[in-house]
Amino acid sequence: MLNGQIDVESWTSELMLASGVLWAAVLGLGLAGQWFPALLLSVFLFHPWFVIGASSGGTISTKLLVYPLGIWTALQLSAFGLIEYYANAFGGSPDFLITGMHPSFAAAYWLYWIGGFMTVTLAYGIYFRKHFLPDGEWDRFLEEVERVEAEDDTQEAADPAEVTNR
Repeated sequence: MLNGQIDVESWTSELMLASGVLWAAVLGLGLAGQWFPALLLSVFLFHPWFVIGASSGGTISTKLLVYPLGIWTALQLSAFGLIEYYANAFGGSPDFLITGMHPSFAAAYWLYWIGGFMTVTLAYGIYFRKHFLPDGEWDRFLEEVERVEAEDDTQEAADPAEVTNR
């Protein structure tokens, strides 16, 4: 199940549209004063961009949908849920602190910021060579750059630019 590939190339337009719809929904909820549902929905704004950006050759590995995307999503939703819970539970100062912070801020710091950052950073390190930049992909890119530069040089030689001094 996790060793599969999903064709993303045929879904790029739909993913971009979903991103726009999510942005509009988050904005609409925010303007309506529904900040918490907007905050939860905003977690999913990252998904279309991740899927498109992490794809290689028009496909994405299903492993990347579980880790880092699934873990990152769970951390973000947990952080926002705990922020809401502790903000409502302790309107002022709580009887305890978590690593010297109000529990709602500790959830934001440890789950949202540190957890999210570490998840994405570690995934990049773990999966970079295999999924983000597979063998041969960089060489194909360099060949394409050389081809484009050669075409530009040929075109510039055929159409010399006239420079006038004033």
